[in-house]
Amino acid sequence: MNHLHFNANPTNLPLNYLGYSLLIILAVAAALVKVYLLWRKGRFTQGYRMILGLLGLFLVRLITFLITYLGWQTYRQFTPGLTALDQISSLIGIILILWLWNFPERSRGVDIAVILLGLMTAAMAVGLLTRFSSLLQGLLGSISFWQDLSIVWLVVGIGLILIRKPNLWSYGLFMHIILMLGSFLAVLSTQLEALHLAQLVAYPLLLALGDRFPIGEPRQIGLPQTDQQGRKHFSVEKKILSVIQQLFDNNDPAGILYKIAQTAAYLILADLTMVIDTPDKHGKIRIIAGYDLIREEPLQALTLESKSIPLISNYIERGKMLHIPASSTSRDLSHLAKMLQLSRPGHLLVSPVYVAGANKTIGVILFSPFSNRPWTKEDQNYIRLLCKLFESAFKYRLISQNGDSEGVKSSIRDLSAKLSELTQEKQKLREDIAVLSREHQNLLQDQNALQKKYDNLMNWGNSLQRHLAMLVDLSKKESTEALRKYIAVVEKEIEQVQDEVAYQGSEGKSTPEQEQKAKSPDIDPDSGRPANLKEAILSCLESMQTEIEVKNLLTTLDLPEDPPLLKMNHALFREIFSFLLANAVMENDPESEIRIRTQIYAEDHTQRFAHIKISDQGEGYYPDEITGILNDHLTSEQQEQLSQVMTNLYVTKNLVENEGGRMWVESKPGSGTTVSLLLAFL
Repeated sequence: MNHLHFNANPTNLPLNYLGYSLLIILAVAAALVKVYLLWRKGRFTQGYRMILGLLGLFLVRLITFLITYLGWQTYRQFTPGLTALDQISSLIGIILILWLWNFPERSRGVDIAVILLGLMTAAMAVGLLTRFSSLLQGLLGSISFWQDLSIVWLVVGIGLILIRKPNLWSYGLFMHIILMLGSFLAVLSTQLEALHLAQLVAYPLLLALGDRFPIGEPRQIGLPQTDQQGRKHFSVEKKILSVIQQLFDNNDPAGILYKIAQTAAYLILADLTMVIDTPDKHGKIRIIAGYDLIREEPLQALTLESKSIPLISNYIERGKMLHIPASSTSRDLSHLAKMLQLSRPGHLLVSPVYVAGANKTIGVILFSPFSNRPWTKEDQNYIRLLCKLFESAFKYRLISQNGDSEGVKSSIRDLSAKLSELTQEKQKLREDIAVLSREHQNLLQDQNALQKKYDNLMNWGNSLQRHLAMLVDLSKKESTEALRKYIAVVEKEIEQVQDEVAYQGSEGKSTPEQEQKAKSPDIDPDSGRPANLKEAILSCLESMQTEIEVKNLLTTLDLPEDPPLLKMNHALFREIFSFLLANAVMENDPESEIRIRTQIYAEDHTQRFAHIKISDQGEGYYPDEITGILNDHLTSEQQEQLSQVMTNLYVTKNLVENEGGRMWVESKPGSGTTVSLLLAFL
């Protein structure tokens, strides 16, 4: 048994260890940065695994470096424990390198085994350095023990590389051979210098990991870099929306799915586009519809075993996007290419679509075996938004079939009848004012009061006329939830007007019916009091807490300690703020931030205003899109194209301006959206 030996001057030995460890750390860090930069362009699944493996390798080497340095500073000599730690960290590195080169795709059993082996080896290192240091004088303190283990794992790694032959496998084979040669020389010479030298030669080969799964083929030098895809950015365009809505005029589900495949193929320019179902109870998975853009013809339906394409079926069931590059060794890619009779596989992208009514998820598969389209991050954002439009169209079709639109029309008719009644009451009060003006001079003070009531009724009538026009415009929208909220706000406003008119007609004397109505628990008490800005905002955040926690959003509040009361009623302000908060939650990506800020401004020391800003970190919009939404003179065709977020903004703007306030929106693609409200205090 060969135990550890030291040079004549062990004090200088750590400098060699620290220097070689630092070079290893730099090589791993460079490989990690290269893989991360490439992964950001394409977001392929294997890149995430390579990032995790290299990050683990970097941390192991960094921890070893720190422990070695601190231990040497304490004892001023290189102890057997630190030498064993260096060999243990090398062994953990070999396990991670074996995993990185041989298993680029997900493998649950292998992943768990690697994690357990790494934890067991790390636990052994901690035990040897703390409680069981005496074991270093025996078998565990020998160079041959640790290097024999390393050789065994390297033999396993070489065998797996020769069997599996992953992409750029020759680099991995060369790296394993160099490390094995260093371990053999370390056993023969009972010194670790040969091992360190072999690692310094082998670890830079980790830089080749970033080239295993390129996101696209290099362009030829000298040719203009034109955009052959013909599309760079996706926005809510009228033509696209009209095409998608026309898909669902057909009652045949199979015809709808074929049109989805055809439309997606033409919009994103994919060689092959397929619509795939989730696995059934027998483990079968069906490609329901497809379209070949190169030949411009439909694809035949196929039935596969779900275990033959495990990654695709798993990601569709979980409702997540999957990106597999053409150079992947995934069974999904090779089997799908074989079923489609393709000479070589291309890059693959799968995006989920939730089908309302069927309560299941289907997948839209984009395949590029001919054009080698890489499916960059921009392409992924495009197909994700396109699939959300498909989901919205499914929901709209389900609502239309259930007859919910008839209920909306009935609500509009009821509101029209109530508006007519209020108009008649307004005319009656106008006649009463004319009679009172001709009465005795002692009634002039009462006349002023009645004039004020008349003006209020005029404002109420005008407000309800605007509400009715707004409801007619929104009756064809996709988002019925926003329409229901708007109807609820109008109904509350009508109840308040009727109560005030009844109270005025009785000259301030309450009838038994009015007293009974005042005690009714159905009336919202918040509709009769001025709005408390801070209370309403906190209440809306509490009601949306579940949605905020699901997306793990950070909420930043900047509110005055004791702000004055607003002129509008509390219930209406709470409705307005809930619209804007729902938009911010909807627009934000997971783990983003929502900022809410309120400032108080004074004008001529006579009137104070609240400036409320709600900012999100979503995708943002172009200025012309925002300008069109905030235009009061949108045509019916323009209003039909609005998304749910834009519909909410359109509704909120009308509510705010109806109360004498102002609303404006600042947005820019890629930097989020900020909605500002300017409301007067009492």
